[in-house]
Amino acid sequence: MEKPDGAWAWVVVIAASCIRIIVYGNSYTSGVVYYVILDVFGKSRAETSWIASVITAATFATCPISGVLVNRFGMRKVALVGGIVASSGLMASSFATNLPILTLCYGVITGIGCGLTFIPGSVAVARYFTKRRNIAMGVAGAGSGIGSFAFPPIINYLTEKYSWRGMFMILSGISLNMCMLALLYRPVTSPNNNSVEVSDQEQPITEKKETERKKNVWTFLKLSDFYVLALNNILYQLGSTIVYGHLGTYAIHQLKFDKVYASMLYSIIGLTVMLFKLGQGFVIQNPRWKFFQSYQQYILWYTVGGVSTIVFPFIDMGYAGLVVFSLLFGASNAATGGSIIPAILIDLSGVDQFTLTYAIILFTQSIGMLLGPFVAGLLFDTLKSYDAAFVLAGVLMIISAGIMIFPCRNYKAPETMTDTIYVVTSDQHSDDVEAASNDGHEEDKYIGQTNDPIKSSLIKRTGEYVSVTEAEEASRLIESTL
Repeated sequence: MEKPDGAWAWVVVIAASCIRIIVYGNSYTSGVVYYVILDVFGKSRAETSWIASVITAATFATCPISGVLVNRFGMRKVALVGGIVASSGLMASSFATNLPILTLCYGVITGIGCGLTFIPGSVAVARYFTKRRNIAMGVAGAGSGIGSFAFPPIINYLTEKYSWRGMFMILSGISLNMCMLALLYRPVTSPNNNSVEVSDQEQPITEKKETERKKNVWTFLKLSDFYVLALNNILYQLGSTIVYGHLGTYAIHQLKFDKVYASMLYSIIGLTVMLFKLGQGFVIQNPRWKFFQSYQQYILWYTVGGVSTIVFPFIDMGYAGLVVFSLLFGASNAATGGSIIPAILIDLSGVDQFTLTYAIILFTQSIGMLLGPFVAGLLFDTLKSYDAAFVLAGVLMIISAGIMIFPCRNYKAPETMTDTIYVVTSDQHSDDVEAASNDGHEEDKYIGQTNDPIKSSLIKRTGEYVSVTEAEEASRLIESTL
């Protein structure tokens, strides 16, 4: 067992980042696979585009199931099974004889495997860190950018060298490495007591605490801001996956660029995502950037992505224009993961509910991912141009940014927000949750302002101190400090 914030925590970050490299290398380069397969089976763009949409949708649609399984069986086992499933799906894809079978193997099975491995890494990093969680989340999230950057040229090379069937076989072998990386997710011990184990499920020690935890685990569903965030993710992903799914084909068929130049656009997006996820994590962690915290960054970068997507089809700047757009779109897309969404979710409902809240938000992303590429392909088949599809994508992304103004009104910058944090003193390891809570109140250990909104499991967004007398609320707050 390992302690949070220890040396092994950074090993977990590297493992989670490497798994994301493979997950995003498989799922977020589906646009490259799309134009590789486009001429293989002789189907329309709308039909073939399901390849690009199903794998990303299946990846994130599986996340709620993965979250439940992580709470039940632990991070390591779930990620290990996910690696096996993803590798099996890619291997089966190499034997596909028609488009529906390929969509099932590459899209559904591989996507499910990627989804099972994705959530354990996010949960592991959140649990292993208390002091530098935003930075760690940004480093782990940067793996998605590396995967999107590195895999497009690899896929092109493997296709030219070994055909598309050989490409899937080799990707299967690469994906099997996720099983080895999953073994690095060790159980964590409590930072306040070296002898007390916090298992992979992070369950309380006593049966009474477990009962109270189960009662509180779904309380985030009462928050209206959570539903606004869910709608925001549906709209943004509906727009952004239009770009991801068809940017390469747009460059090849409408602008007449070579396939190598088209695949480089995905690499540019991936590199930008990696750099911006790192930068966004450092900015959120630094309280001096109080006017550029998670909500503000979120709205800004989504707006940038939407505006640039609307404008770029109408500005003829050649390949340089596509590069500039890829940079701006990559900066926008970096805000969909990394540390920004986790920071917002923990601000809304706390670390103890992060596994389920993050999994559900990723599921809402899958709804947009499933429909986006198909809508773009349908518009092209009707209008013989991608311009309308990109305008629609930009409008959806701008709307998604606009509705986030409502949750942002409730947010207080770290230096002005008063967090309600309860510290258990002498009885912090007591089995009696209610007694421990009362002792904490008698010692008057309320702590006021904090520079990191993620340090508290419960944030009083009104800035007022509220005493807690009910055992179920005390249980949840005590568990967040253990």
